[in-house]
This record gives sequence, C-alpha cells and structure tokens, in this order.
Amino acid sequence: MFSKVSRKLSTSIKHKPWNNSFRNLLTPSADSNTPLKPFTVVLEETQKQHISKQNNGVKHKGQCREFLSALLPPSQESLPPRTMEDSFIQALIPIGSNPDVRLQYTSHIGGARLGRLVQDMDNFAAVVVYKYIDNPLQGPEGPSAYAVVTARMDHLHIREDIKNDADIKLVGHVTWVGSSSAEVGVGMEQMDEGVWKKVCEAKFVMVARDAATGTKSAPINPLVVKSEDEKILFELGKNNIASRAKADQDSLFKEPPSTIESNLIHDMFLSTVDHKVRSFAARVKPENSTWMTDSKLKSVMMCEPEHKNDYNKIFGGLIMEKCIDLAFTNTWVFTGAAQVPVCTHIDDVIFLKAVEIGDLLYFHSQVVFTHETLVQARVSAEVLDRETKRLKLTNVLQVTFKLPSEVPHVIPQSYHEAMAYLTGRRHFLISLENEGLLAKGMAEKEMIEVSKYTPLWTLKKLDTE
Repeated sequence: MFSKVSRKLSTSIKHKPWNNSFRNLLTPSADSNTPLKPFTVVLEETQKQHISKQNNGVKHKGQCREFLSALLPPSQESLPPRTMEDSFIQALIPIGSNPDVRLQYTSHIGGARLGRLVQDMDNFAAVVVYKYIDNPLQGPEGPSAYAVVTARMDHLHIREDIKNDADIKLVGHVTWVGSSSAEVGVGMEQMDEGVWKKVCEAKFVMVARDAATGTKSAPINPLVVKSEDEKILFELGKNNIASRAKADQDSLFKEPPSTIESNLIHDMFLSTVDHKVRSFAARVKPENSTWMTDSKLKSVMMCEPEHKNDYNKIFGGLIMEKCIDLAFTNTWVFTGAAQVPVCTHIDDVIFLKAVEIGDLLYFHSQVVFTHETLVQARVSAEVLDRETKRLKLTNVLQVTFKLPSEVPHVIPQSYHEAMAYLTGRRHFLISLENEGLLAKGMAEKEMIEVSKYTPLWTLKKLDTE
C-alpha cells in the first residue's frame, strides 16, 4: 500500500497527459495512395544496394575488402548536405493481409510479438540512414563504404495495444545528425477501420563506420534544416544528445546518490530491520513484498551463424528481442498475476560491445522497482570470456510493465541492489515524463519529492520496543 499523496499523484497523472502525443515525424510529400513496399522487400533492396557482405572471406571483384576505405570521404565538409525528407521512408508489415507473416508475429498470449517488432524497427532505422547517406565517391553499383550500426534505442513508448490481425506501417527519417552519427525517429502505425493509427514511436542513435574495418568512424552528410517543424525536431534531437550525456555523467556508477535518495534507502533499510533483535542482519520483509534478490530470471543463448548481421556480428535487434522477452517473463513470474503484464515503455537500450558468432550470451533480468500496478525491470546481456571465465557486459535496457492490479513491493537488501533500485526508479520517473504522464521537467522534481513514490510502510513509525 502506498501513501495518500502517492495515490493522489497517480490519479492526477492518469487524467493530465501533458505530453501524451507522439513526437511528430514529417509527412510524406508523395501520394498517400501509393502502395507501400513490404518491409522485407525494402530491407533486401537496401542490403543489395548498400551493404558489402564478406561472404566468408570471398573478395569483391577480385579485390580485398579494404579497398572500400578509399571510397570514404575525408571529412563531413566534402559531402553534399541532405534534408530530413531525403531520408524519409515507409514500409509495410502485412500482419493482417498475409497469414504466413501473421504467424511469425503472433504471440501466444494474444496480440503481436513486441520483441519481433522491435527487431524490425532496429533494421528499419539502419535503412533510413543508408537512404540518407549520399557519397559522391561511391558509384550506384557495388557495396557501400559505410557500415551503419545501432548505438542505442531510447524512449519506446507503446500507447496502443498492437494487434496481430491488422497491417502495420513503419515510418521514419533522421531527426538529428552529428559528424558520424544520427538520431532516427521510427514510428509504427496500425490499420484500424481503414485508418492508420499511431501505436508507438522510438528514437534510435545510429553510428556510421568504415565498412572495411567496422571500427573507424565514417563522416556522414550534414543535415540542412528547412521548415519550422524540422527545426523543432532537430532541437529535440540535440537536446536528447545533451540529456544522454548528462544521464551518463550523473550515473550511479560515477556519482553517489543524492542526499534524498540516500535517505530513502536508509529509511527502507530501517523499516525492514527487526528492532527487537537489535541486529542489522535481522531483516523483516513487509507485507506484500519480495526481496529484490528473489526477483531474478536468467537465460543463455549460443550465438550461431544464423543470428549474424551483414557484418558477421550478432544482430542487435535479436539481442533486444531476447532481452524484452526475458523481462516480460520475469515480470510475469514476479507478480504471479493471472493476467499478463503489458509493456508500456522501453528505455536506455545501450549497445556497449559487439557480440561475435560462437559467443555464449548470458541474459539477466531483475525487477528493480515497483509502484502500485507498475513494474520496472532491468535486463543485461553479457558475453563469457573463455580465457578469463568472466562476463563482459554488451547490452542493457530498462522496461516498464503495467499490471491490472497492484504488484508486490520489491525491496533491496544489499548496497548494489539499492543502487539498482534507485536507477530503476529514475528510469521509471523519466518513462512517465516521456509517456506524457508527467509534465516535462517534472521527473527531476519528483526524484526530490521522494515520498510521492515511497511505499507507505517506510513512512510508518518504527516499533523499537
């Protein structure tokens, strides 16, 4: 049970969606009645036109793959400017009109498989960047000198249930461009009674690499902003870059918790200590609660050749799908609810290290924060180093789920669990802001006003008799 002030706030945010509309993407200038190409066709065309495949070491036209380095421009200034519209693209996922496709995307619990759709959104973001890049040194025939990879995905907000019996349209274009990276807005719409209805949107940060090495940064075309709408999107993208940098700087891996956050953890600790025993080691679990250490779920995957992308690394979209599926299963097991959890937000999907074919990939999910009917789960992917026998972090993401009834409180017991709790709480508040349930700038304020998201049992007077 939570405090009255918490319930009051929860009621208010349900009825005051300050920013509950989508971050608008550009509207295509082409005829809206033009038939959409299936996404699989768009992806295959991009792979054939732009992507150089190694084909198990076979040389391209009798030359080594390194010849592609000579096709890279020396700097961004040597490339022609491009616009957001130059990168605009749409594609169709025929879930409703093609029974074979529908089977691939249908979940056993009903509706569409979110993880599979996120895979497609990841691939689609790369297609957008390939369309945006215009390299005069590169001819229309032959592979591209660029390798476009995903650096992170932010703020995937799901505002509508995604059905498994209606076609889906992917829409996207660049919204901000740096020297070798770009932010891509990808929207998903679904046909509803003859009208395309927006169901979710996410932001992807894509980086361009030299295709010959896969590690060297490659300059991409500068972005020219024309209309007022484009200026707004560009400023939002610019602010997102700054926000990511600030979040990294303020990370609990680098900076200690704030005074108020430390007080929150201390209050939670004291409220679970058996004061009659007078021992810090004697812990008492409050009613309707679970120790965080018992909220874990793990899985492992052997990375096979069929899982590779066009650069012979394990496809990041597949890793995201595995993480999302594990977070869902973990949340369902943790809550023990008869009804299934509904994903409302995915945030902070970071790609730290490429995963190789043959790697043993460990997935670790843990519920790190709960509030009334909402659950925050953190998922990480780690690769086993065969020489040192140690795990190296490759991916991490935060997922928010909603349940039809109140969920158990999750309580940290150790310091590292307390840090996971605070990090999850921060992402939870930011997710409310990004979903439009809190006004912009309110997340940081709510982090200070801790009691609004504190279980009532931590506010009770301690029985020390």
